[in-house]
Amino acid sequence: MKEKVFVSAVVYTHNAADIIKSSLSQIDKALADIFEYYEIIVVNDASTDATVTEAKKASECMQGDLCIINLSHKHGIEKAMMAGLIKSMGDFVFEFEDINMSIDEAILRSMFSISMQGNDIVAASPFQSASWKTRLFYKVINKISYLDLDLRTEVIRLVSRRALNAMLNLKEKVRYRKALYAYSGYKKMILTIDSTASRSKKMNRENMGTAFDIIVSFSNLGLKISHYLSVAFFVFSLFMAGYALFNYSFNRSVVEGWTTLMILISFGFAGLFFIVGMLGEYISRILIELQDRPFYSTQSVQLIQKSKNTEKQTAMQEVAVSTESNNEVKI
Repeated sequence: MKEKVFVSAVVYTHNAADIIKSSLSQIDKALADIFEYYEIIVVNDASTDATVTEAKKASECMQGDLCIINLSHKHGIEKAMMAGLIKSMGDFVFEFEDINMSIDEAILRSMFSISMQGNDIVAASPFQSASWKTRLFYKVINKISYLDLDLRTEVIRLVSRRALNAMLNLKEKVRYRKALYAYSGYKKMILTIDSTASRSKKMNRENMGTAFDIIVSFSNLGLKISHYLSVAFFVFSLFMAGYALFNYSFNRSVVEGWTTLMILISFGFAGLFFIVGMLGEYISRILIELQDRPFYSTQSVQLIQKSKNTEKQTAMQEVAVSTESNNEVKI
């Protein structure tokens, strides 16, 4: 017997023309076997290949409604997923960040069953270990964050509407959904799965920039290091002052301390430059928050409806337009 709740599935894609058709077919079949009503939202992050064309071809064999959101330029996973989540209407929302995996109906059913037990957030985490870079990043952010985080690699996430709304209502412009969901305080459960998805990512400027934004925004590491360096340089300065006084008092022939002076100046200015740089990073993020610019820009939204109930479709479409308009004003 199918579940009567309305479910949304938000799928991120970028230059995935070779796999988008089969992946959407798998997601549609899995959802159709579990739920009576559902929608699939594909967020096209400015793909340069035939991703949109292949997605439309996949809709011909799908049972549920398909919405394709085309972003005007590449935003990255976090911002692109936010565009889809804002436009979703389901009581529960599945998040698919990586479609390069086999979508198993049993996994989605298990996640929904766990959610019905009082867990607003259910994440499917692969059993096999991620790359050392990923493990190192999660270990660092879990250690230094001032939030009670337990971050790890997640391939699928199921979120209830109230948990999603709580995350969307947070005013932060630097978005990292894993941390924001944890900050919302809703109960979360991890489901370990045997996934064959390839989660290894190349180290590039976008990934490094995202990692640095997360560390700065969700931890006080920079301020702590600045404070520690300030104390260290202050102690070092006192030591050098005592050393200079000792030589002046007890050594009759005092050699000019050019080397000592240069060491002091070099270390001192290095610490000051680091402190100023970290303060600049925090000031730049304050500026981003104050500017309140749109979080993402949409080029077009295409809706392909497959439902049989025309009146229900029309009502849902009107709600979608209204919700989109309201969210674009707020975000």
